[in-house]
Amino acid sequence: MEAKANEPLLDGLDSTSVTAIWRLWIYVVATSIWALENLFDIHKKEVADDLAELKPHSLRWYVEKSKLFQFGSGLASESDEYDNSALTNAEVEAQQVVKYAAAVEVNRDLHIKLATETDGELEQLTQDQYTAFVAYINSVKDAGVFIQAINNAHDKIKLTVDIYYDPTILNTTGGRLDGASSTPVNDAIDEFLKSLPFNGVFVKAYLTDALQQVEGVYVPQIRSISATINDSDSFTEIDISYQPFSGYLKFLEDADLVINYIAQ
Repeated sequence: MEAKANEPLLDGLDSTSVTAIWRLWIYVVATSIWALENLFDIHKKEVADDLAELKPHSLRWYVEKSKLFQFGSGLASESDEYDNSALTNAEVEAQQVVKYAAAVEVNRDLHIKLATETDGELEQLTQDQYTAFVAYINSVKDAGVFIQAINNAHDKIKLTVDIYYDPTILNTTGGRLDGASSTPVNDAIDEFLKSLPFNGVFVKAYLTDALQQVEGVYVPQIRSISATINDSDSFTEIDISYQPFSGYLKFLEDADLVINYIAQ
């Protein structure tokens, strides 16, 4: 209507009837344009869906698809997605037990590392969850892709470190003299391990940097640090860095972390 009012050549169309021919033509043209825009949107979605089905998927796609796995639900018929119309968002989230995933190419195979989470701690999936996940990922993967799902417990780590400390801030066992924390160095080590991205590379020098940020620590000197390399039961010394086979690192026992406090 505004466009018509701004065009002097259309001043002759001055009927105020809601069924005036010029109003009907505006309605027809506007409806046609709206219908055409919707057809374009539908066509765009169909093309995008066709491309998604044709092209090989990226490592990122496999990671996201792994996290979308739902334990207790089956895929919709002839689809790689779930029909969650009968579930609440909370129920869907509860079924999505894979909280962490990483996809890595190894000798032309695709390894997908998995972990769930309980009370803020990373853990491996149960056997039933793992079995269901393997069936799921084999249903949605690209044809010809061999997938090995890795659901291992955390890689074990051992650390011995000398902490040269300020005796005006820390005591002989590493506790703060003001009572704010009895284990600030231990807490910093635990926080460093938790802050690593899933399947992230552990860098020895970065741990030293983190320990230097603890108030009262003058110099942290790592005497030895080792991990169970590639799912082995034996420990191997870490020289510079290490990427955990399971995707994450933990101390198996309290004795695996030895901290020697030396006053300066």
